[in-house]
Amino acid sequence: MVGESKDAERALPLAGLTVLDFTRAVAGPYCTMLLGDMGARVIKVEEAGSGDETRAWGPPFAADSQGSPWSTYFVSMNRNKESVALDLKSDEGRSAARALARRAGVVMENFRPGVAGRLGIGYEELRTDNEGLVYCSVSGFGQTGPWRDRPGYDLMVQAQSGFMHTSAAPGGDPVKASFPVADIVTGLFAAQAILAALYERERTGRGRRIDVSLLDCMLAAMAPQTAAWLMTGEEPPQAGTAQPNIVPYQAFRCRDGHIVAGAANQRQWERFCTALGRPEWLEDARFATNPRRNQHREALVNGIEAALSGRDCAGTLEVLTGHGIPCAPVSTVSAILDQLEEQGGRVATFGDAAFTATTMANPVRLSGSAFRYRRPPLLGEHTRVILDSLKDGSDGF
Repeated sequence: MVGESKDAERALPLAGLTVLDFTRAVAGPYCTMLLGDMGARVIKVEEAGSGDETRAWGPPFAADSQGSPWSTYFVSMNRNKESVALDLKSDEGRSAARALARRAGVVMENFRPGVAGRLGIGYEELRTDNEGLVYCSVSGFGQTGPWRDRPGYDLMVQAQSGFMHTSAAPGGDPVKASFPVADIVTGLFAAQAILAALYERERTGRGRRIDVSLLDCMLAAMAPQTAAWLMTGEEPPQAGTAQPNIVPYQAFRCRDGHIVAGAANQRQWERFCTALGRPEWLEDARFATNPRRNQHREALVNGIEAALSGRDCAGTLEVLTGHGIPCAPVSTVSAILDQLEEQGGRVATFGDAAFTATTMANPVRLSGSAFRYRRPPLLGEHTRVILDSLKDGSDGF
């Protein structure tokens, strides 16, 4: 952040760690951004001339002081980084990359399996000069197996994992999440694995090779659905906004829009009936227990929607909240962010005179220190100073 002190920076938990980041797009950059938030120095290696493709993902674009466009998508994944532009197909570029890796504590890449090795920056090539190196590879389908060479993008994994099928309304078309959920989940798993490897290195001095795939991470995140099939052989249903194990627990239409509400236990169910003025449901054997309500889901949901059809969202939410029922409006992004701003919410504004950005802050809160936030780098902005530091042996790297 602008004006941050060196003492504040040193107080961050990953201060002193250098991360060499060969990733682009979403999963890898999101992971390394989180490490940068926590104090790591992240050096983003980009392809000379074009850079990370998300630099061109838009609109929307935000203009800097010179009127140059910044992709908001790129900004959301790449704060707290420095950019070095290298041609990894050239001997000079590969030599510079290996020299940077010798000084790094973590290397992360998301080339197709085998490409990093052919470029001379695979784990086996780099660990010979850096025994403690933590090396993380992100791919669509893993470093081994029959699918290893397939391009792995978020959309394809949302589809193949079963996520798009189970997210659809019963009998409806597949539904994609509005954000790259497979990529983001993978970035979170990768960050967890890297931190675990760094903790182990403190004890052993040895590094680790980490293999993280979008498909594996997505299936792991779909724990209820995958366990249902693995343990019972039951195909998880298309559920739409509903929760397939709990009734009621979904979106409901009111007179002027939609809300979500649920009763996750029997006490909440009893209060739910009272709130809606339907005490007779408590005496209905079809709705006596959650398994029974699941068996008669359609009848109950139809009854709830009939009870809400003449009510407005605000009044319904007030009544439900007053009875201790979990509920919320189906909001737009602008509406919730406006509300957060009014409450001093968790956003971060950072940058310099040339360009200032505002994104969601890191959601974690650490006692004793605050995360840092710096604007994303221009393509190749730090190439000269970082490569010069390699030549003169300085610690400016």
